[in-house]
Amino acid sequence: MQINFDWSYIDWFLNFITVAPPTDVYIYLFIHGGWLVLFFIVFKSFWPFYHLSRTGAYLGQLPWILLAVDIPKGNEQTPKAVEQIFAHLAGAHKTPDLEEQFLAGFMPAWFSFEIVSIEGYIQFIIRTVKKYRDLVEASIYAQYPEAEITEIEDYTKDFPSHFPNKDYKLFGTEYVLTNPEQSYPIRTYKDFEHTAAEDIFKDPIAALLETFSRVGKGEFTGLQILVKPISNKWNNWKEHGEAVVKKMIGAKVKSKDSIISKLGSLPGQILDTTVEAVAGYAVGAEEVMNKKDDPPSLMLHLPPGFKVNIEKVETKISKICFATKIRWIYLAKKDVYNRAKTSYGVTGAFKQYNVEDMNGLKPEFASIGTHVHYFMVNTRNDWRCTRLVNAYKARSRWKGAMEYIMNIEELASLWHFPMLTVKAPMVAGTGAKRGQPPAALPIEREGGLLRPVEKKVKGAPPQNLPI
Repeated sequence: MQINFDWSYIDWFLNFITVAPPTDVYIYLFIHGGWLVLFFIVFKSFWPFYHLSRTGAYLGQLPWILLAVDIPKGNEQTPKAVEQIFAHLAGAHKTPDLEEQFLAGFMPAWFSFEIVSIEGYIQFIIRTVKKYRDLVEASIYAQYPEAEITEIEDYTKDFPSHFPNKDYKLFGTEYVLTNPEQSYPIRTYKDFEHTAAEDIFKDPIAALLETFSRVGKGEFTGLQILVKPISNKWNNWKEHGEAVVKKMIGAKVKSKDSIISKLGSLPGQILDTTVEAVAGYAVGAEEVMNKKDDPPSLMLHLPPGFKVNIEKVETKISKICFATKIRWIYLAKKDVYNRAKTSYGVTGAFKQYNVEDMNGLKPEFASIGTHVHYFMVNTRNDWRCTRLVNAYKARSRWKGAMEYIMNIEELASLWHFPMLTVKAPMVAGTGAKRGQPPAALPIEREGGLLRPVEKKVKGAPPQNLPI
């Protein structure tokens, strides 16, 4: 059978593009398939802008609320209770369908766990989308039946939005991981338990609350921990963590081949199959037999401390994880501004969670922190202050540093209600009559800061609590 190719069309086309005017060539190419190429180029160029606009519209219509949470003064619950709260909130995770993902601009919900201090008046706050209010309240009441949850106005809406400002100065930053390997955990509340001591649990949040209690008249300081429920496929964190464990114990980690490498190895695979069929044994079988006596890993030869680290990594990736961002600001009137009153204390409080050969938290001053040393110092510092305060007001997950992985145990270590042994003054609780916030607050509007939206304070769990 003989196959003949007709080259006449190719000859005609080459002659056509040689002698025809460029306009005719472009029209011909466009009609005969070029429009499809042009469509994909235009679609690829404009799709990100369209998707961004849809996402902005979706986020703009979400009704956000702030919930002030007060618990009894004699709280004896450890951070384990708050760990269960975070686990409960993971139920807000949702995988969008195609319509939501590509047309509606759907974005996964996230929560902001905040600790604020207004002139030393400390309050624990949770910001959430309104439809998740029942989820948040149920998770809290399940662990703290006597808690009081009150919806309040957004205390940030009258913060200055631009710097320099005639009345206020700002200092702040975001806290990032000391080790870029996110599978390595920070120190958690379980490491602060001392069974031999009179006080079994040395609450690490005591240092932060003590620092927050030191702000005075005309000062504000606030901490945000933004958390987004994620699946195991988010940035492949679960699979990556398992690979990190295998690497630590000396086991071989199978690397994924790219499509090009797979195509390049195809001839070799065909040759191996042919040899196996002819010779009657598998290529490489002898090599496998020679390696069967090799130790599966180096686990038996690792030092004790390294084994503990492996267990910590395994524990981290075995629990529910969230995409996390931590942001802190200090805002005060110019006549009382003193950043040293809080900045060193907040960073020191976070240093408690650092493990030198694992992970920890550090302030990010390279591009986010409001502390510039050279070249247009005042201008650049004002830019950073403006960007940071607006990110704080919006509870933005996109402005600033990249998000990183933290599990529920780590988050509960950073944000939990103080135990009975914590003596920081003016922490809001249900054990005493709740008074009005201070009159002189670091905002430009008269009146109190934590003004309730509703007068009714929920003092008992709902009757149909799902427990």
